[in-house]
Amino acid sequence: MRARDVRCAFALLALILAASEGRADVYVMTDGDRITGKTLSEASGFYKVDTPYGRIAVPRGRVARVIHDNGHEEIVNAVATVRPTPAATVSGGVHLVVVVTGASFWQAWREGEVVDPSLRMQISLDEGPVASYVDNKTDPEISGATVNAFSFAAGDTAFSPGPGVRGEPPETRPGRITLKMDLPAEMAGERRFRLAYQSNDGPAATPAWRDLVDSLIHVTLKTETPSIVEIKQGQGKMEFSGFGKKKMKGVETFLIEAKTQ
Repeated sequence: MRARDVRCAFALLALILAASEGRADVYVMTDGDRITGKTLSEASGFYKVDTPYGRIAVPRGRVARVIHDNGHEEIVNAVATVRPTPAATVSGGVHLVVVVTGASFWQAWREGEVVDPSLRMQISLDEGPVASYVDNKTDPEISGATVNAFSFAAGDTAFSPGPGVRGEPPETRPGRITLKMDLPAEMAGERRFRLAYQSNDGPAATPAWRDLVDSLIHVTLKTETPSIVEIKQGQGKMEFSGFGKKKMKGVETFLIEAKTQ
């Protein structure tokens, strides 16, 4: 074989290998994000995926669909289309923006131990509810347990505004949730802002919400500019463990650090 033919053969082989290495699956998440990588395995409610940034575990409950490297599209969790409901523009009102970053709050119970595994995040001003977000979708993340990791993904969370409050659907990005709402003008001024995660001790039809963790700060709400509250969350020492009968431990160590811009 001539040297030129050998070079051509090697070039063609390199192209074939590059194309093969470039093949990847695309995971389209329920919040619209995408993860690209090679699927290594699927077990215990997780996909193990090799990405350019390392191997990660992708919860099956957070995947809307998978576009495989051969072009086949697999629907994993059907996601209802949510039409944005713009917050009403209130003349002279308060535009409150809450930005949540960091770890997600979660709870786990032994199978059959809990009647309603819903979690609620409630935002209050001077102890008056402004907005409540309820997540009642469980996640198959721990074998033998009922788990709920609080999510703002479309279809997972129900929003309930307080009196006179109008809100927009949550804006979700990896590690960052933005909640926007318009409040009546009379809420302007010095207020006590409180964010709490709660669990339901009663049935779903007649809930009895109980605070698990919360954070309280003083804020000054204005009418001429948006009032922004940043919430930084940390995992703390929460875990579901124990010998024989496992249970949640260290819930009180979950970090909710609130501050205003």
